[in-house]
Amino acid sequence: RPLFSTLRIMFQVFRYLKYFLEFTFRTFDTSNELENKMIKKTKFSGFFLLTLFLFFIIILFQINFTSFQDKKVTNSSDVPIILWWTPFGSDEEFRKCGNVKCFFTNNRSVITNSQLKAILFYGSNIELNDLPLPRQVNVIWGLLHEESPRNNLILVHKEAIQLFNYSSTFSRFSDLPISLVDLPNEDELTGNKYFLSTMEKSRLIKQKKLAPVLFIQSNCDTMNGRDLYVSQLMKLISIDSYGTCINNKHLPKQLKENYLNHLDSDEFRKFVGQYKFTLAIENAVCEDYITEKLWRPLIVGSVPIYYGSPSFKDWLPNNNSAISINDFEDPKKLTEYLKELINDDVQYNSFLKHKLLKDSITNNRLLDILQKRPNDLFNIFDYYVKEFECLICRNSISQNSHHKVTKKHYNCSKPKNLYKNGKKNQWTDMWEIESCAAKLLYQSVTHNKTIELDKFDKEKLKMFQNNKCN
Repeated sequence: RPLFSTLRIMFQVFRYLKYFLEFTFRTFDTSNELENKMIKKTKFSGFFLLTLFLFFIIILFQINFTSFQDKKVTNSSDVPIILWWTPFGSDEEFRKCGNVKCFFTNNRSVITNSQLKAILFYGSNIELNDLPLPRQVNVIWGLLHEESPRNNLILVHKEAIQLFNYSSTFSRFSDLPISLVDLPNEDELTGNKYFLSTMEKSRLIKQKKLAPVLFIQSNCDTMNGRDLYVSQLMKLISIDSYGTCINNKHLPKQLKENYLNHLDSDEFRKFVGQYKFTLAIENAVCEDYITEKLWRPLIVGSVPIYYGSPSFKDWLPNNNSAISINDFEDPKKLTEYLKELINDDVQYNSFLKHKLLKDSITNNRLLDILQKRPNDLFNIFDYYVKEFECLICRNSISQNSHHKVTKKHYNCSKPKNLYKNGKKNQWTDMWEIESCAAKLLYQSVTHNKTIELDKFDKEKLKMFQNNKCN
């Protein structure tokens, strides 16, 4: 980055000097042909020397900057160094974590530094052919990964996940759980900023010709066949489907442009708040994997119809805040229940206690995490990144390489279709293939063998074809 910045500055200086030289030469009387040739030669020599001079300035700057960076690391003396292998966290920073001070960096040149104590990875950015091998015995590996397995399917398998010593994932069993990364605070759940009464929602359904159920998704290739289920549900109850998946209605003009970048805007939340129900179906089924798909309707006061984490009820404001698709045998049974709620305001309102009643959040697990966390965070995810860095910093002193991440830290179910139509889920084979990949990865890392992707891919497919993945 400093090199590119310097280049830009030098280029500007060069331009101004060029203009100056051109202006100077224009003051000469160039009527004499011989004199004109001499001036042209002088111009060329001047530009050449100037370019050469600037080139040496840039080289010297880069050498000095590299030296400065190396000194910065070297001056850390006995301070533990924490390296982000997949550039993600702190660029260059000394930070105190409790009683321990660490140096955090993205600079891979520290890989040979004796003070290197830990290497951190962001799950979605891990490249199998770019790992810090040979693995150093006393350097711990940390994994930060809040995304669904769709982003890096190999990590759901125990052979891959156990390569790491510490984790920060959505699982409550992680070393630093980030289960509530998409929920800002308690006030968002209880506040009435976007909330409309049941009577007002019923009025808008008639006035604006809204369906009682909202569905809005842009990812149409999920591990649970989400669109297939929603399509069946649409045959039984009116659903307004926005976004790119099974679209049957256009967003209002003011929300249409780049709506994916404004899902948490006041305007979009007010739009969602008009609906009695919102379909909240996660991209994958993992323990404690709960995203804004659940929290957004809870925040605005639209009852979520949820499918995803088997343990999602452990995180609800109270026992009756959302409808679980798993509680119903099929779309027909679910539809019958939804129609019952549509025609019974009292029963429907029982799902909105967190909006209608004071002190209605009775979930102590939820309250405990939210109340321990700062209430006015500008960026919750950045907060957890810093917390994870500090967790690694504190544990780097003991260099506990025997501490291992287990499957409970990232526990996801094998893909299957939500709508039971007898068809095989297209993600099942990919799941099995990545199970083979995890075994190969474990062998490569434990034997310190760098992965060649072409050979690796051929080998995992061969294992899959020979049923050697399990």
